[in-house]
Order: sequence, then structure tokens, then C-alpha cells
Amino acid sequence: MRFVLAAVLFVIAGGVARADSLTLVCLDVGRAVAACRDSAARFEEATGHTVRVVSADATDRRALERYRALFSVSSPRIDVIQFPDAWAPALTSDLSTLANEADPRAALPAVSDVAVSTGRVVGLPQHMAITLLFLRSDQISEGPEAWTQLRESLLQAPGEEASKLAFGGAGASLFPLFVDWAYSFGAKGLDDEPRMLVALQALNDTVGVITSAAATSTTGSEALAEFTGGGSAALLARSTALPSLVGSPIADVMSILLRPPAEDAADAEAIMATTWFVGVSRHSANQESAKALATFLASPDEQRLAAIDHGLAPTRPALYDDEELLAVSPVFATIASHMNRLVPPPVRRFGIAYLDLADQVADAVRAMVRGEVKADATMKIILDQVAQAEREAM
Repeated sequence: MRFVLAAVLFVIAGGVARADSLTLVCLDVGRAVAACRDSAARFEEATGHTVRVVSADATDRRALERYRALFSVSSPRIDVIQFPDAWAPALTSDLSTLANEADPRAALPAVSDVAVSTGRVVGLPQHMAITLLFLRSDQISEGPEAWTQLRESLLQAPGEEASKLAFGGAGASLFPLFVDWAYSFGAKGLDDEPRMLVALQALNDTVGVITSAAATSTTGSEALAEFTGGGSAALLARSTALPSLVGSPIADVMSILLRPPAEDAADAEAIMATTWFVGVSRHSANQESAKALATFLASPDEQRLAAIDHGLAPTRPALYDDEELLAVSPVFATIASHMNRLVPPPVRRFGIAYLDLADQVADAVRAMVRGEVKADATMKIILDQVAQAEREAM
């Protein structure tokens, strides 16, 4: 199949009558940049074009603001960009149309619709992530089936560090962790008041017992360091953290599980999948070759290689039938087993207001775990924030 795709790309590029020089910006998340470099090299070999790969920091909005600054002056410096689902509303107007409608067979519905704007497909889903629970098996022998079991296991396990849960996210990365925490309690959305309140109270009860009050202000790298250094027996983090953990000193005693549900929501709750897309700047002077590169990066062959070589979860359902791919990482088997429960973050619901809402909700949650606001008052704050975001999105 790879040779067929290469032949198609050769035709799309006009038989390489003109060799273009393209700039591809990839997000520095997990092994994404390394995967981009490998894919770019294969694209160069197949088409004769050259690709310069540039990495962008995805821990906050700096890369997004850089994209927008260049787009605001119609700069042709970027041809193809990788972007997370959360940035899609902010970038849509500056992205080229890659297709008139999404191919329902190409990617999971949970991820493909986020980058569709007024019928235009402006981003092709490339990789995705879910929330995982990483455990020290030398401290906790059995994986919990519910959050209450995790709490009890941590409290009963030997060693001073065994009573701790590290929360692997701060800033923008806290929001998807918190939303998926709420989903694990059966919440259908941020305004699902009864379930959201239960989730908030459970998080509040967790702080000071099996995690510290600083947990939700700790950066992802600090949380990873605490876990790998023996400072905690469990880590809640997105699956993009896996490559950093596999090479750590505790890799041999680490268990990897889907984050557990609340007991009364078992096997029914949604699981949030966040997605990275590739898109083409409408200001690029190399539209044909840039679109060919984007198509190549998101192709089944390249997603499969990125999964096998770099541990990046693909977005195409058919790839999860590949036994070789499933054997690479427990993350892939977990996704395959729960594919029908995956849902995207509420990006389309809140549109351009999504990023600000994410920051506001994260700030409200932090204030609660610091003891400044009670859970019920935090719920009211979040409901007001949701209502304001919906008004702005209209």
C-alpha cells in the first residue's frame, strides 16, 4: 500500500516537475516530532520535494499565537502545521480546505468532526491520546476497578510514597484531565450538574489524602519526575506521557491501565480522546505539494509506522485490527477495547470560546483544591463559565 500511496503522491505533485521546499511545524508532544521527521523523509523520497521540520511547544498557547501572528500578515513561511483539537476553531479561517466532507471510514467519529468547519475539512486526524493510570506494581499489586479502590489501595500499600497519586497536568493540560475525570463519574458535559458535583467532591476528597494540594498546579514533567523518582505510587496522565515513562528507572515495575470509573458509572461512561491534526496554511505558496504532504502524514501507512516506531496512537479504526500494532503498546489494546466509548472534548460546542473556557475551568478547579472555594460553589462558577462561553460561541 505504501508504494501505491507514493505513486499517487507522485502524480499529485505533477511528476515532480517542480520540487518544492516545504516547512512542516510539529508539536513537541511525546514522540510526535521524531515521527514527523521520519514521515517527512519518506515523503521526500517519494516525491522529490524537501521538507524542513520545525518543532513547536504545545504546553501552552505560544505555538498557537505564533501561528496566528504569521497568518495575520498572510505569511507563507509555514506550509503544513500540526495542531491539537483545541486550536481548531482559532485556526479554521486560515486553513485550506482538504476535503469537502469527512470520510466516515477514515477516522473515528470521536476525533474526525472537530476539524470540520461549515462542511470544510480543514484538518486530517493523525494521532490521539486518552487518560491512563500508571501504577507502581511493586507498591500496588492489582489494578483498581473504580476510583474508591484506587484510594484504598494507595492508603494500604507499604512505603511512605505509596499513599500518593500524581496528577500529570497543569495549564492547558489540566483541563482534559479534569474533564475526563468528570466523565469517569458519568458526567455528560460540564453543565451536567449532578454528576459534575459528585466528580468535584471526589477530587476535593482526594486532595490531602492520596495527593497533595499542589497536584493540579504541578507541570506534567514535574508529575512524571515525582512518579519515576519514587515520590508517588500512581500517576494520572494522558497517554502521550508513555514514551517518557517507558525509558525510566521504574519501567520494569510499571502497570498501565485505563483510568478507572466511579463505581456506579462502570462500563458506561464516556472516555475523552484528544486528537492532533495536520492542516495546510491557506497562505502557503505550495498548495498542491502541501496538501499532498498533509495527506501523506495522516495516511494509514504513516499512522501505522508512527504507532509501531514511536508509540503514537492512530486515529483510524481499521489499524486497531493489526496484531503487530496492538503488540507494541498496551495503550493501543486499551483504545481498541473501548473504541465505542471515545468522545472528543467539547470543542465544537464552544468554538472560539473553548480555550478561554478551558483556562477558566482549570483555574476554578485549582482554587477548589487549594481550599479557597467549596465544591458546590465551584460547580456554580463552572456553570456560569459554560453559559458565558456558549453566548460567545453564538
